[in-house]
Amino acid sequence: MTKAPSGALSELRRLAPYLKRYRRKVGWGLFFITFSNICSTTIPRVVGQAVDTLKVESFTTDQVLWLIAQILLLTIGSGVGMFATRRTLIVMSRFVEEDLRNDFVAAIQVQAQQFYHDRSTGSLLAHFTNDISSVREFIGPAIMYTANTVTVFLFALSWMISISGMLTLAIVLPIPFIAWATYTLGRKIHRGYRTVQEQYEHVTTQAQEAFSGIRVVRAYDREPFERDRFDGISHDYYQKSIALARIQSLMMPSMTVLFNLTYIVVIALGGALVIDSELTVGDLTQFFIYLNQLIWPIAAIGWVTGMIQRGAASMGRLGVIMDAVPDIRNTDRTDHRIEHLRGHIHFDDVSLDYTGTGSRPVLQHIDLEIPEGGSLGILGSVGSGKSSLVNLIPRLYEVSSGSLTIDGHAIRAIPLQVLRRDVAVVPQESFLFSETIRENVRFGDPDATEEQVLRAARIAQLDADVKNLPLGYDTIVGERGVTLSGGQKQRTALARAILSDPRILILDDALSAVDTDTEARILGGLTEVMKGRTTILISHRVSTLKHCDRIIVLHAGQIVEAGSHQELIALNGRYADTYERQLLEEEIS
Repeated sequence: MTKAPSGALSELRRLAPYLKRYRRKVGWGLFFITFSNICSTTIPRVVGQAVDTLKVESFTTDQVLWLIAQILLLTIGSGVGMFATRRTLIVMSRFVEEDLRNDFVAAIQVQAQQFYHDRSTGSLLAHFTNDISSVREFIGPAIMYTANTVTVFLFALSWMISISGMLTLAIVLPIPFIAWATYTLGRKIHRGYRTVQEQYEHVTTQAQEAFSGIRVVRAYDREPFERDRFDGISHDYYQKSIALARIQSLMMPSMTVLFNLTYIVVIALGGALVIDSELTVGDLTQFFIYLNQLIWPIAAIGWVTGMIQRGAASMGRLGVIMDAVPDIRNTDRTDHRIEHLRGHIHFDDVSLDYTGTGSRPVLQHIDLEIPEGGSLGILGSVGSGKSSLVNLIPRLYEVSSGSLTIDGHAIRAIPLQVLRRDVAVVPQESFLFSETIRENVRFGDPDATEEQVLRAARIAQLDADVKNLPLGYDTIVGERGVTLSGGQKQRTALARAILSDPRILILDDALSAVDTDTEARILGGLTEVMKGRTTILISHRVSTLKHCDRIIVLHAGQIVEAGSHQELIALNGRYADTYERQLLEEEIS
């Protein structure tokens, strides 16, 4: 086999831990392919003996039958060895593929929010499908055919040298040219495949967004525009794929042409050696059979080189994701002795800047204390920093400056698994899985009993709606809960959070899609749930917040008002103005 470009080799080294994990299967696979090729490359030797035996007038039937039996046994041995090779190396590649998929999902799950802001869903799906499949093709077929090429060459050339060193040398002269052609084309394939995969990301991203937003596309009659846009991206992918295919199409023909030139050498030089009685007809027959055995390994050089280059390019792209260090993670400062949270939260001069430059802070100088078991209401206009503030508590974002503690522990000292387990956030845009309503609620606690699921649904005022559905809690909600209304999705997400029994419950405008009567009933049910646990409510409705122990008003990332409902009304500021306007709207309606 020819040497792959150094860039490809460095990227393929990432696979070493996976191959080491299945080294027994790799070892057995290499043993079986060696055994298979020992048998297959011995067959021409026996055939040559048979040809020379048949030329002797004194040959016997037993001699012929014994030669036939040898050929038959060697053929069976070769077939069994190749079957066993596939059962080890190809199966091993499927195991590695599974491990890669699991590791890829595990790698993206631990990433911070900014990671997903910089990458589209379609891009990640392209990695998950095409790239991992390309790596699997390298690990399985490419390794198998590489080992096959090496062993066939080794054994066939050994037999050929034993027959005639001169003729063997003449045959191997084209190999350096083959190696050079393979290396040159391989580099171009590597670059071309990386370009194709990057364009495939754009195709999957566009398709995913079009499918997910199909209702919006139809509502605005934008189907022709979306078709044209996808057609342009798809055409670019087509052109880059064709360019790659043109390079790949040169590989096998060039290998075959160069190698078939050796037939002329064998006929010319071999025929002369037979005439001079330096070789027998059986010896020359062996050479032709060995050449036929070498045709596929030589042709496979191009095919395998293509797989190696695709696998290397894909592994490099996967490595960028899998090697990415999460911005938010457990560190040496993490105190793993912390196993539970009580819920006392303290913000001390906290600021948040998504860019990290300090030029555009989202939150500025937040000083806030929420006692264990207390409730906090947050009111503010769009973009005032309400969601950013509460997202600091489960460390969805990292504090830029200042100090955030829970139960006296610095937020970075609390293990992430403890923090995310004991803090439940119900966002305004509720995400539901394409499962039943029951399974979406039970996501908060997979071990919950049916009674616990129903209790959470009743508190969230979801139970009555579910009973009106034909399949009840077994109703499939569709992708992102498409079969449910906005209010039903929010209540399903709320039931999920209640079922998880968190120490800190955060409702980020999670009741915005329900009417005021339903909201009042939900808040009434939450009264019992809120006892003994820290609760934070974000809402644009004062009616949702007025019963909280403490209420803050955010404006431009700063706390501009703070106090109880009555204290804020007496202050006659933003909160009081909002309250009066909402009372007037209710009277008018």
